[in-house]
Amino acid sequence: MKFLGFARGRKGSSVLVQELRDHGIHVIGPFRRHNDTFVYSLADCVVTERELLDLAIAGKLDAAGVSELTAKIMKSGA
Repeated sequence: MKFLGFARGRKGSSVLVQELRDHGIHVIGPFRRHNDTFVYSLADCVVTERELLDLAIAGKLDAAGVSELTAKIMKSGA
């Protein structure tokens, strides 16, 4: 799957979200923040569109990658 070639925006994000859903990961969103950043609810954490893209680039767009990301977010208190 090519994620690097996707233009920033809803189309690219929707592909990432669908990939997570295909892995059985529950994703809610997108929601737009006041600064026009798109965020998603993912495993009781709020993640940005950029964080999802970074997961895809790293080849970690699966349950293990999501678990690692959400643990990092929870640990940082964000």
